[in-house]
Amino acid sequence: MADRSLVQQTILGHISKLNDPDADLRYMSLNDLHTVLTNSNSSFLSSDHRTSAKLVEGLMKALDDQHGDVQNQALKCMGPLAVRIPFEALVPLLEQLCELTNSQTIDTSVPHAAIRAIVGTLPRPQAGQPPSQPESIAYQAVSKVLIPKLIGPSNPVSGRRASVARGMLEKDPSKGFSSDAIDVLIKVVTCFGPLLSEYELAALQDPIMAIIHNDTAGTVVTKRALAAISALVLYFSDVQLNNYIKRLTDTLSSPNISTVHRRHLIAAIGVIARNAPAKIGPHLDQLAPYVFAALGDDGLVQGK
Repeated sequence: MADRSLVQQTILGHISKLNDPDADLRYMSLNDLHTVLTNSNSSFLSSDHRTSAKLVEGLMKALDDQHGDVQNQALKCMGPLAVRIPFEALVPLLEQLCELTNSQTIDTSVPHAAIRAIVGTLPRPQAGQPPSQPESIAYQAVSKVLIPKLIGPSNPVSGRRASVARGMLEKDPSKGFSSDAIDVLIKVVTCFGPLLSEYELAALQDPIMAIIHNDTAGTVVTKRALAAISALVLYFSDVQLNNYIKRLTDTLSSPNISTVHRRHLIAAIGVIARNAPAKIGPHLDQLAPYVFAALGDDGLVQGK
């Protein structure tokens, strides 16, 4: 009890210093908090709702610090924080970070990076093995918050339409598509792919393919979208993959498809073949003619 009380007071002391006008002191306090969070002595936080709440509040404020070094140190704390706080605090933490990704006044790469840090630290399932209780609990938070936030109200999960603002993967009228949001999706799929339902996989596929189908999407965003679809395909069921391949070939067969659009879809075939060869192998006879046809298209090959 004495050790717990001492650690608790240490944490609260560091949190209070996050309001200090001296940026170096704020940085050092975050550095010390990171050390505390990565030490087993802080495991009591999972049952200490009061201290956990103050810790979350302090770190969220530090993420919006005007000094980059302080922001980066706060980001380093997010992963260790996620595995210490109670599950009941994890869900609102993710929700707060998702809301910040829609901000028009802050650098939204910061909350996106914080979300990735959290997802990457949570207990993750192992392929071919039943999930443990901590892994299931972590997935529940991801499923409840991140997937609906990623896809938005146009493709609601579990009837959450009314509670979800514009999806993180949807095009922002002023900023365009977000490569940071795509990286969040990739992290979710990489860490929790074995537990994602077929419905969730389909819901995540739609906005990613909308980016790949979009002729005006930038090069960086398109490349990240291609990486995302190759990650998703790894977890498609046979029926889901068959449907995806059919939609792909139907679009490639269209006489009205633009050169840029065709190039994006050929690139999608390429990344899937490279990253999921066992999945794509049985469908090569359907896809190969479109790839070989592209080799004879000077405009397509040269990127004109």
